[in-house]
Amino acid sequence: MTVEHLLNRAEALETKIHKADDMDRYELHQQLHRTLMNIEQSGGRVPARLRRLDLDLLDQEIEDSFDNMPV
Repeated sequence: MTVEHLLNRAEALETKIHKADDMDRYELHQQLHRTLMNIEQSGGRVPARLRRLDLDLLDQEIEDSFDNMPV
């Protein structure tokens, strides 16, 4: 895949993530993260908004994991 194709895929995932519910958002985030890693490995540059989205979703997943911990 070319970097341009990967960027288009990442942008499509971004749109889906914004519309998804919590259950689907996790799987879409995993796909986005892998796509961003592939962009970097192919020598491309990940746009800042996609990197920020990836980090925001990761933070949300970490916080959600603490919600299930017994006190």
